[in-house]
Amino acid sequence: MMKIETVNNKEIVISIDHHKYIKKTKISLLLWLILPSIMIILNVTPFFLLIIAELFILVTFIISYYHFKKYNIILEKLIVKENSLVIQNINNDEKIIFNEEIKIDEIKEIFFKDELGVYFSRGGGLGDKRKFLKIKTSYKVFSFGILIENEDYKKIRAVIKEKLKI
Repeated sequence: MMKIETVNNKEIVISIDHHKYIKKTKISLLLWLILPSIMIILNVTPFFLLIIAELFILVTFIISYYHFKKYNIILEKLIVKENSLVIQNINNDEKIIFNEEIKIDEIKEIFFKDELGVYFSRGGGLGDKRKFLKIKTSYKVFSFGILIENEDYKKIRAVIKEKLKI
């Protein structure tokens, strides 16, 4: 869900919330814990091997869930200031994972790009394209807005062009 709001009549904050997709991913992680456990319980007869296999699955799940929770992006923000853009990625604990400021004179191009990849689509199934807003500078290309639609891209681009006058 994309939100555009003005802060202090100076900055425009464009935020994209990914809570809906995160819930789907958490459910799939739980399924990957439960399904192998059921298969092991039904197929492994020695009790000692059963416990070792279950502990292995549980430890693997705990490590992957910790990594998922720590590094997963819940909220993406694009802050349009008077002379710069700030891209922020925020995780579940409200910690900023990525924070980069881009000056206006460094921006060469702003474009929309589709990339192949697997993700949870808005319709509830698996999709095959990821869509990004790309900001090209003289030294790097920045991405913003995983899974944005072309209409959202046009709105964001119009806001950036209007505010920064590029």
